[in-house]
Amino acid sequence: MKKVPLTDLDPRLQKQIVAADQQLKTNPQYALEILSGILARNPGCIEVRRSLRKAQKTMLGTKKGLFDGLTGVLTAGKIAKAVEADPVAAIAAAEEALAKKPTDANANKTIALAGIKLGFHELAAFAYEELAANEPTQTQHFVDLANVWIAAGEYDQALAAADRGLKLFPGNGDLQEAVRKASVSKTMKKGNWEDKGDFQSKLKDKDEALRLDQSARTVTDAATALAQAAELAQKIQAAPDSLDLYREIVRMFLMAEDLDSAIAWLQRGRLTSLGKADTSLERQESDLVTRRYDRISKQLREAIAANPADAASKEALARNEAELADFRLKTSLSLVERYPNDFSYRHELGTLLLAAGRLDEAVQQLQYAQRNPKFRQPALLAIGRAFTLGAKFDLAVEQLMTAKSEVPLMNDLKKEIIYALGDTYEKMGKPKEAVDEYKIIYMADSGYRDVAKKINDFYERQKSASA
Repeated sequence: MKKVPLTDLDPRLQKQIVAADQQLKTNPQYALEILSGILARNPGCIEVRRSLRKAQKTMLGTKKGLFDGLTGVLTAGKIAKAVEADPVAAIAAAEEALAKKPTDANANKTIALAGIKLGFHELAAFAYEELAANEPTQTQHFVDLANVWIAAGEYDQALAAADRGLKLFPGNGDLQEAVRKASVSKTMKKGNWEDKGDFQSKLKDKDEALRLDQSARTVTDAATALAQAAELAQKIQAAPDSLDLYREIVRMFLMAEDLDSAIAWLQRGRLTSLGKADTSLERQESDLVTRRYDRISKQLREAIAANPADAASKEALARNEAELADFRLKTSLSLVERYPNDFSYRHELGTLLLAAGRLDEAVQQLQYAQRNPKFRQPALLAIGRAFTLGAKFDLAVEQLMTAKSEVPLMNDLKKEIIYALGDTYEKMGKPKEAVDEYKIIYMADSGYRDVAKKINDFYERQKSASA
């Protein structure tokens, strides 16, 4: 049995599958009949099998029997024998069982083992996904799912499965081992070190300048960095708890501009005993994820600049920016919860809440932050902006005047404070007071933002009123 992509099916069958998917909620019996017939003729199509399972669950429900676990123990030997004798027939028999009870654990285990026997790892992974979804308290399902993806060479899928399991079962050794195996295999593949032949001998075949035993060598290009990462991955297999090795492999991937791999290895490093206690790694991970979002936004903006009518890129950009804002806010909230006395985290959270329009929450965090002299004036400025946005203009003026008085030099921060104060006066309908503030900036830096225009417009209105 070989994999059959949905797109390889007869177009008429594809239309029937689409129609069946659309009928899942309103007419699941119709969907079930159509999909069962198509799967019988095309057992290698995972997409059809997945849609059929949805239809079966809609029709029959997802409740498990009282003795399901006991039955599984008693029939494990029978499953193995059936799979060994005829894996294709075993899959067909399992589908008959699932047609009666779509959460049947033994049937899913049969399909998984048969898929492995046939070398059809995606089918096995589908069965393990079903088991994990139906029995999320069983750690082994997540372990098996990760390992079958590793066997398939789909290392990102393996990491995703293991990470899902670790969220439910933190510290599980089998899941952590799956993470290490997938990470190492992915890195070896990226560095092209997984072909036949001894690892060290392959390195010796490279130019002498790329030899990795020269630890003092300065890495100057992406190819060398990836080669270094490949060797470090080997070392991590031998010493999986060495945080220094994780730090170094992250550094190599950053040199190679491979953010995804750097983040993945950093996350692995944070699972070590020392990594769990190292707050700097958490901050680094947050910075790298933010950097990845920023890179995607930059690429999308470049695409939009090249083609202003590109609606897909505009939608993707908006989605990416929203995801970044959500990620930063959730990360900041988590940091404040764990380190409530760190005023830098309070200031960052207050600033993000302000950007999200959550004004009262922002003010609360910023009031905490201003207790630290380092953040006092920036926090006062942000509180003033929050009050202005909330139309609490008198309170805004009070905060901004205080901040203005506390910054002696006309630096960028003081210009921001004075500009915000002028903006607040404008919103209060006090143009004279506003322009007086803008003049202070204008006398020091006439090119700052639009203060020159604001002042010129004010005097033009004065002329018109006196004419």
